[in-house]
Amino acid sequence: MADPLDNPTLHPRALTVRERAPGFKWHSYAGSPRSSQAFCLSAFGTLRSLSARDRVLEALFRHALPGFPPRRRPRRWSILPEAESPELLSELGTQQATSIDALCLSSDEVVCIESKFATDAEHGFGGCSQFPKACAGFRGPGSDIAKQTDAWCRLENWEGHRSPRAYWSLGKRWFRPEIFNRQTASDVCALRGANYQLMRNFLFAASIAERDKKSRFGVLAIGPRKYASVLAEQVAAFRRDILLPDFRDLIAFVDYEEYADILDTANAPDAAELAEFLRERIRHVVGRGDAKRHAPASN
Repeated sequence: MADPLDNPTLHPRALTVRERAPGFKWHSYAGSPRSSQAFCLSAFGTLRSLSARDRVLEALFRHALPGFPPRRRPRRWSILPEAESPELLSELGTQQATSIDALCLSSDEVVCIESKFATDAEHGFGGCSQFPKACAGFRGPGSDIAKQTDAWCRLENWEGHRSPRAYWSLGKRWFRPEIFNRQTASDVCALRGANYQLMRNFLFAASIAERDKKSRFGVLAIGPRKYASVLAEQVAAFRRDILLPDFRDLIAFVDYEEYADILDTANAPDAAELAEFLRERIRHVVGRGDAKRHAPASN
């Protein structure tokens, strides 16, 4: 694998000195110019060093997340790349717990950013890896084809050192009741496809907010405009098919070109430089997308 630190899609100020040291958790293809991780680190890792950081995040969240409360003075935000906390969703003993591309924290809010770029945006958000080899794809007895248990979801069982995942139990507070119904082989689990990755981000944000006593949380999905139709529709489907109506405003999609525009409105030279860096990478690696902007999906 090419050295990720030499990736032309990685902005020179994207990483701290500590993150440049050995041991940083790089994804596959992190050295590729098409890397989703490198682009997200450029977009939000670099933002940490900008004087306009707080104003940019405030403007982005107000633009994308309906009802995000404005303040006379911007909140002070911290941004944590590749944030993990396995105990939140009971993801102990697993090789890959939920990893948040950019975890944004203020004194009273938490926003999880899920970013896509050239390596993964075209296919959208990731599905459950249990299907089709270990799970038959429905929620109910008989779906566990790997161990042939009676579990409705095999992830709710212990398996070796992997703890039972808490997705279904945590989701009861936020998700439509019908997705918990017992299914048979002719049905499709509501969390099998793209909803799976969005669900993990949503429950991570909700659990952080509860643990740290924050009054508001949200999830922002972001990707290049060229792939916005796929990504925005998947977010809209998650809002419509999974979330209870009162919580649908807590997740939205925005394209990276809109983010670059918001950087420009900060009227700061370093923010404008970052905006142009992101635009150049999109033009060079992804190509131009549809000029139409994709507003957050309505309820």
